[in-house]
Amino acid sequence: MLVREGKKVLLVRRGSEPGKGKWALPGGLVKPGERVEEAAVREVEEETGIRVRLRGLLGVYDLIERDSRGRLRYHYVTVCFRGKSLFTRVRKGGEVLEARWFSKEELKGRELSRVTARVLREEGMLE
Repeated sequence: MLVREGKKVLLVRRGSEPGKGKWALPGGLVKPGERVEEAAVREVEEETGIRVRLRGLLGVYDLIERDSRGRLRYHYVTVCFRGKSLFTRVRKGGEVLEARWFSKEELKGRELSRVTARVLREEGMLE
């Protein structure tokens, strides 16, 4: 989920694949029977301690990874929402290594997941 507070964006450093060690938008798997919107809100809170209110759908993104022979390793579909933080104090949780707010300037040189980099470019936060 893309959560912005003023000119800052909320990111987590992933503790598991795909993208282990990279900075990414908070999110995760949908539990059986859970609506995707509920999962998005739950995952942001689990990973960052931040409660959010959904502000609409941002986009749907494919993450397809192949091995050196071209065989499919995995295919994830990311449903990305916009969210509004209800408070700003971050508390790392879940399977993430870190969680924090980043300004546009602080994003330079960070190793970002592919989907996160794409979303942030589309939002004008990356060149």
